[in-house]
Amino acid sequence: MNNGKYHTDQYRLLQEEKNSRRFGPIVEHCKICANCGSEFIWIGREFTKEFSRVRFCSKSCSNSRKHWWDNNATQYRTIAFKNWPKECAICKFDKIVAVHHLDENHNNNDPMNLIPLCPNHHEMIHSRWKTELEPIIDELLKTKWGISSLG
Repeated sequence: MNNGKYHTDQYRLLQEEKNSRRFGPIVEHCKICANCGSEFIWIGREFTKEFSRVRFCSKSCSNSRKHWWDNNATQYRTIAFKNWPKECAICKFDKIVAVHHLDENHNNNDPMNLIPLCPNHHEMIHSRWKTELEPIIDELLKTKWGISSLG
């Protein structure tokens, strides 16, 4: 059975030496925060996954994703709500808000192609009442972007 050789100071020292050869010694590393750009000290081994994962100086910098979202948002709802309030552009209803693609191309997530609508107005824009909403949406787009939804 176990004769206790794994719980000795000598064994721990051998393991520490082995890990230092393989992953580098535990030392202070100077890194640059990916959010705020300030230098910070990280203590650990250089050749580990943890070394490459540590990118922020603090929890608050790690949780601050505003700059990242501004440059990397790909979801059409995120893009739309960066440019419009989270409410229907027509009636200002804010409980349930859909995002309509003006050219009806769901791959075109250009901010000028997206408009938030309540479920009623979104359904209307896809129905025979479309002509009632087009002038209203056209006026909103002229005010917001200086463009027309009709081209």
